[in-house]
Amino acid sequence: MFVKQIHSHNDYWRDIPLFTALSYGVQSVEADVWHFENDDTIYVGHHQAALNSARTFQSTYIDPIVEILTAANPNNTFTATETKPNGVFDTDSGATLYLFVDFKTEGETLMQYVIKALEPLRAKGWLTKYQEGQGISWGPVTVIGTGNTPFDFVSKQQERDYFFDGPLKTLNGSYPVELNPIASASLKSLVGENIGPNGLSDNQLDLLKTYIDAAHDKGIKTRLWDVAWWPVQKRDALWRQIINAGSDFLNADDLKLASTFV
Repeated sequence: MFVKQIHSHNDYWRDIPLFTALSYGVQSVEADVWHFENDDTIYVGHHQAALNSARTFQSTYIDPIVEILTAANPNNTFTATETKPNGVFDTDSGATLYLFVDFKTEGETLMQYVIKALEPLRAKGWLTKYQEGQGISWGPVTVIGTGNTPFDFVSKQQERDYFFDGPLKTLNGSYPVELNPIASASLKSLVGENIGPNGLSDNQLDLLKTYIDAAHDKGIKTRLWDVAWWPVQKRDALWRQIINAGSDFLNADDLKLASTFV
């Protein structure tokens, strides 16, 4: 399966998280994470009532990614001359996997637990890194913090292996590509609430393109969320318009369908 710029929205809802997305070549997955006082575990779920001890950040994402990358980077005579690690995609070993981590609880505290949870990937040199003065060094996995991710903390780090989900609507000098290689926004926040049954009007489409083009001028990729999924005619029209407008990642719940668009 070729790598496709699709974002697996609420990826952990799938019967087989992560692996289902990868089977469609999906390049970006999203996990909602929670932390509670006096508990070292990071839980994964859409809301608090859905959390359980079997679905954790480590078991659902970190451990499987380590397993995949360990298999992709064997230590033998055939790999002795390789200078860069292979990623999770056989068809494009240099492509990074974007791991969006949506912070649901207080950001400053949760940030420290997420940083610690990434250590198995960090220790192997599998994370995309930023170092002041040197820019971004791409690795097999690029961690993007969103939700309650603490902007001030992330932006002040002179060396880090995690990034920020930039605000597509209000990108300015405070949001360089080195901080947020991807910027996101809800579609309605960019073009307004009144979206017709056949998708965006010409004026709305032009407005959308201005935001996308402004991000691309900074070297930043884009992702749009909260796109109507019903009726089918409207969803399909919007997906085609979003792609034609140049947005990079198609935000989707139905990965099989999305893979036919991208």
